[in-house]
Amino acid sequence: MSDASTFIGGSAPKVWVSGTTYAAGKVVWSPTDYQYFMRKSAGGGTTDPASDTTNWQPTGDRAIKSIQRGVITIPANAGSATATISAVVTAKSQETLLGFSTVGGDNTFSPRIALTNSTTVTATKTNAALVAATDVSWSVIERY
Repeated sequence: MSDASTFIGGSAPKVWVSGTTYAAGKVVWSPTDYQYFMRKSAGGGTTDPASDTTNWQPTGDRAIKSIQRGVITIPANAGSATATISAVVTAKSQETLLGFSTVGGDNTFSPRIALTNSTTVTATKTNAALVAATDVSWSVIERY
């Protein structure tokens, strides 16, 4: 069983020690910030995992790198609109439609959202001819 799966199964990681060589997947906790980190590739070093993103990645609850949320207003008689976000790695990100409303209009035509590229979220109405504007609430979660 790997160190990461042992950790998930309940074994407590040991404190990181400067100069020690660690196997890829080894989970330790940092004496600097008391958080858990997993070794990306085998090796050692003298830089605490909290300051060494080249060799260590946060794990556990800290596996979320960023959460961005917002509302996109699709204008009346328009099919879509966009929002600009801080750059994310699309392969490590997930967009979620949180809800929508059409002011004074028909809510039977559900919009959808997509992470168009690393800095753009696009909301699209299923009925572009809908006269009223539609507010679309969304979130993008990026993981390490």
